[in-house]
Amino acid sequence: MFPNLYTILVGRPGIGKGSAINPVVSLINEAKICNILSDRVTIEYVLERMSNGWQVFRRSGTGGLTLQQDHTALLISPEVSVFIGASQNTLPILADLWDAREGEFVYGTRHKGEFRIKDPCVCLLGGSTQEWLIASIPANAVGGGFTRRVNFVVANDRERLLPWPVLQNHNQVRDNLVTDLRSISLLSGEMKFDPAAVPLFEQCYIDSSPKEYDDEATTSYKTSMWAQVTKLSMCLSASRGDSLVISDQDFRLATDAVKIVAENIPRVFRGVGESDLVIASDKVLKFLELKGYASKTELLRALWRDVTSEDLDKILATFKEASIVYEYQQGRKTMFALVVKNTKGTP
Repeated sequence: MFPNLYTILVGRPGIGKGSAINPVVSLINEAKICNILSDRVTIEYVLERMSNGWQVFRRSGTGGLTLQQDHTALLISPEVSVFIGASQNTLPILADLWDAREGEFVYGTRHKGEFRIKDPCVCLLGGSTQEWLIASIPANAVGGGFTRRVNFVVANDRERLLPWPVLQNHNQVRDNLVTDLRSISLLSGEMKFDPAAVPLFEQCYIDSSPKEYDDEATTSYKTSMWAQVTKLSMCLSASRGDSLVISDQDFRLATDAVKIVAENIPRVFRGVGESDLVIASDKVLKFLELKGYASKTELLRALWRDVTSEDLDKILATFKEASIVYEYQQGRKTMFALVVKNTKGTP
């Protein structure tokens, strides 16, 4: 019943990865509700393990419990670039598994023969810095099947700094979460739309089309936005109650979340392109985003390992022509700052 969601947290080193992933893994392990596979495995091992399956108890039509084979798995990858880079087959296989087609998933290997997985369902929770993510995903795959199936959640800054993150009534909250997870894991049946959510889905499906000048990664992701919203809506419904009904509120919340992901896609993959200076250009943009403005001297002082003075001139000239940055005088210094777009998308 539950959808397979691929989510990768993208941030600067130490930001938005382990701090978000580790508590989730801890709760799931305590609740014992999921078959977890770590990123220290290859995609071939994932297929082999899912093919063998796990024995689980499930509710029967009469309300009792029966022992069945389960072929679902949660892939946990705090450094997803390690998992992706372990095999050239990882990305295309994950793309196929995301579709969760009914029936058997068949995959053959040279050394271990053929794997057959009945009704596979895979979720992926991963983390990466932007640099490592770009290095692990080939440029020609950015607009392909894998990236449009993944929700890239960008976290460039910590939401709060808590040296002693002690939660009031921590044990009670944790126990309640574990109980909820166990209850959710016992749900079975078909998810349905509340009549009020039907027109919202129809509009989302119509709107899941790229704009003319969207970058390649955004164009690819937008074609599957309706599926991402629906899958997230199912999760929200299950977290809210046992009705197996997607409400209009569930769908609105999911739509808002997926729209934020779509807006951040260009930031995640703007370091990918045909130009030799694309990675250096991304670092210049990041510096200006963090500081707000800078002179050429300040940019070179911070980025001299990544860009020469001549190349920086080319990057800044390109940014000015594209209306990405503008220059102004501050005393005798020439300063550069990002062009801020308004809600209508014009400078």
